[in-house]
Amino acid sequence: MPDDAPAYTDHADLAPTDFAAFEHLLAERRSDHPSIYPKWEMLLSSSTSPGGRWESSYALFHNPVRLAFAASSPVAEKLVKVFFDEDGRALPDRPRGPRPDSQLAKDLAEHLSGWSIEACHLAPGRALVELQEQTCGWGRGPWTSTTGPHDAADLTGPAGERLLAVQLAPNAPVIVGATVPEGVRPFDLGQVRPPAPLSTSDSTAAAAAIVGVIAPRYQQALWQARVASMTFAIDALRLSSARITGARRAGRRGSGDTFESEAARDRAAWRHIETALGTAPSVAAAIRASTVVEDHLDPVVHRHLQQLALTEEALTRLQEVRTGWRAAMAAFADTPDGSWLRRHAEDLRNQEAWPHARRIAEGPLTALAAHVTPRIGAPVPDREKQVKAALARAGNLPARPSPTAPATTAPPPPGRHRPTR
Repeated sequence: MPDDAPAYTDHADLAPTDFAAFEHLLAERRSDHPSIYPKWEMLLSSSTSPGGRWESSYALFHNPVRLAFAASSPVAEKLVKVFFDEDGRALPDRPRGPRPDSQLAKDLAEHLSGWSIEACHLAPGRALVELQEQTCGWGRGPWTSTTGPHDAADLTGPAGERLLAVQLAPNAPVIVGATVPEGVRPFDLGQVRPPAPLSTSDSTAAAAAIVGVIAPRYQQALWQARVASMTFAIDALRLSSARITGARRAGRRGSGDTFESEAARDRAAWRHIETALGTAPSVAAAIRASTVVEDHLDPVVHRHLQQLALTEEALTRLQEVRTGWRAAMAAFADTPDGSWLRRHAEDLRNQEAWPHARRIAEGPLTALAAHVTPRIGAPVPDREKQVKAALARAGNLPARPSPTAPATTAPPPPGRHRPTR
């Protein structure tokens, strides 16, 4: 779930008088009265009322007095984000603390082996808003920022599935739906077609629906989003490589223009490399898991599978380049000439990364991903049966004529008889 801590002031650092000021400022904004709280200033407020039904309200505040000294203050100015109920009362964030007790989480854990199941925080305000924000394919969750479900649990599956199970009231049906996939950028969420939430009678029926319906559909949606994101990045890397190759063939090899173009290519390629690092390892792992015996009997697919190891090695090298660059950036953060050192570190990162990125662009990932796409979310076939079926097909292949074995005793030439003893 998203974490506001780096961007907003922690509510634990505020006093009750601050929240009273926030409530009055919100009321003044709604009534257009002048502010009587100089310590705080409201920057904006927002209310969500889909279909005329109130759902949530929040406002952003800052301290204009502190802001005047922000230039000389070593601590950056932080905004305060506050959620309100329908009557304009502030909803201070409560400390998260341990996970609450959840009977729903316990019941689902009994039926879902291999899944990680955790109870959700359901405090009014930020916790309920985040629960809304993490849903994917629900439209809007059937709760508000002040009135949440009776019970809720986050579910993480063995294949990367991320689901949410809720009960709106005690003994109510269990609703299960998708949440935002991990490792998929917000830009790519438009390409995700998650399964629609299902309402089931109880936790036993919910577990059966998860295994049989929701999880396979989630795997397919997540796969499509990751492959689309990865393919876009790989196509961009291929295009960058083709442009430099075209410039060299045009007779500018070794010129300053080509060197400048290569440096610009390496610099522009990094954002596509970051995208590939976020998706390609998962795609490669899914290809490995989806490979069947028949793939090795197909000469084209078999050759691609042999090349896959080189692509995986290139991904490992790129991860090492990124790790080293991040460590260097952290080390240069407090140095006087840190900005120059950071630019130099980025140039080195780009130069080291490009050869590995080109190997990924020229590799078989997109072809293999297209090949195994129909298998994603399908039941895993029995390996022993696969081997037997492959051997049976191999046995039914037309036999090649074997070379004629030399005869131990040559037959006599025509018209002659063997001598008898």
